Amino acid sequence: MKFVHSMLLATLLAGAAQAEWSKKDYSAEYDACLPACDKNHPNEHEKCVNYCKCVTGGMQAQFADHEQMTRQVAQQKMKDRIANLQKMANSCNHKQWGSPAWKLRF
Repeated sequence: MKFVHSMLLATLLAGAAQAEWSKKDYSAEYDACLPACDKNHPNEHEKCVNYCKCVTGGMQAQFADHEQMTRQVAQQKMKDRIANLQKMANSCNHKQWGSPAWKLRF
């Protein structure tokens, strides 16, 4: 999906002041996802809610440290970390729309 790569980039660049995910970190990631998804799928809000929960939960599960995630993916562009996020985005996208996500670019 076109919005996936831009949504993840925007949310990953946001950064965090704390070492672990706070409610604020989770909300920031989710809140960045939902409007982009709704814009691309205006008649499928519930699918977007489920997709964004999947993506945000997947990021949190893969990266216990939000600040580290931002650093490794957005700043250092670590290929293995980006590949893991791509797999997660593909899985979430497939659950909602039956196809893999667009290639993530950072």
